[in-house]
Amino acid sequence: MADFFEGIDQVELSIEGKKGRFPVFYRDARMFTIVLPANILKLYKALPDPRFTPTQILPGIGGISLTAFEYFDTDIEPYNEFSIGIMLNSPYWMAIPGYNLSRQYISRMFNVFIYHLPVTTEIALRGGIEFYNYPKFLADIIFSDSPDRISCELSRDGERILSISGPKVPTVSSGEMKFMCNLYHYRQPQLAEFKVNVIEGAVKMLPADVAWSFSLSSAIGRDIHSMVVGSRALMYMYMPKIQCILYGPEHMPMPLMQKVLTTKGFLPEVRTPAKKAAAKKAAGKKPAGKKAAR
Repeated sequence: MADFFEGIDQVELSIEGKKGRFPVFYRDARMFTIVLPANILKLYKALPDPRFTPTQILPGIGGISLTAFEYFDTDIEPYNEFSIGIMLNSPYWMAIPGYNLSRQYISRMFNVFIYHLPVTTEIALRGGIEFYNYPKFLADIIFSDSPDRISCELSRDGERILSISGPKVPTVSSGEMKFMCNLYHYRQPQLAEFKVNVIEGAVKMLPADVAWSFSLSSAIGRDIHSMVVGSRALMYMYMPKIQCILYGPEHMPMPLMQKVLTTKGFLPEVRTPAKKAAAKKAAGKKPAGKKAAR
C-alpha cells in the first residue's frame, strides 16, 4: 500500500520558538463527528460573507458539524482539537436542497465553514491563526472512553461549553476523504484542504444512539443551541484511526505572503561561499621572470 504522505514536500517553520513543518502531517490520530440540523437563516447570519452559502438538507434546514480530534503524532506536537463547523454548498454542484450535500457525501469531499476551532497547545493556536486565521482559542478538550462509547467534553477556563458522545461502531478501511475548510482572512474567503486517510472508520446516517449537550451558561454553547433544531442527528462519523494532511492556505494575499516569506525557516539560508586562502610563495624561490643578480 502506498504511503499516504509520499511525494509531498514540506518546509520547516519556526512557530513560537518551536519548529513545525508545512503542510502539516498527522501520522496518527482519531476523530468522531456529529452533524446536527440547524436553522438555515441563523446559519446565514453567522457567516461573515455572502460568498459563503450554507447547504440545505431540507428547505430551511442546514447542518452544523461538531468534531472532536485527538492527534497523537504530528509535525506540531500532539494536541487535541474541537471543530464547530457550518456545512456549506460545494461550488461543484447545484445548490438544490438535499442534492448538494448528497453529492458531497458521494464524492467524499465536504465543504465546511470553520466557525470555532479550539485547541489545547500554544503552537497549534499560533500556527493556525497566523497562517490561516482559523478561529482558534485555547481550551480543555477531554476524551473519555468506555468499551462501547467515545465521548468528548469541551470547556474553557473551567466553564463547560458542550459535550458529544457516540457509539464505537464496526469500522472498515475506506481510503481518502477531504474536508475543504473555509475561513475568513483579511476580510476575504480563505481555503485550506484537510485530507484524511481513513484507516478505520464508519459513517452512519440518521444515527439514533449519539448524544450532545450544550451549556447555556457559555456564550458559545448558547449560540450553537439557538441554531440547532430537532432532536435527531443527521450524520455520525466514527474514525478511531486516521492520518491527515493540512494543506494551504490556498489564497496568498500580500500581507500573508510577507509573513510567510519573513518567517524564520521558510526560505533556505543563503550561504556565501568561503574565500579561498591566498597561495603561499615557496620559500627560497625567486619570482618568475626575474634574473638573479650577478
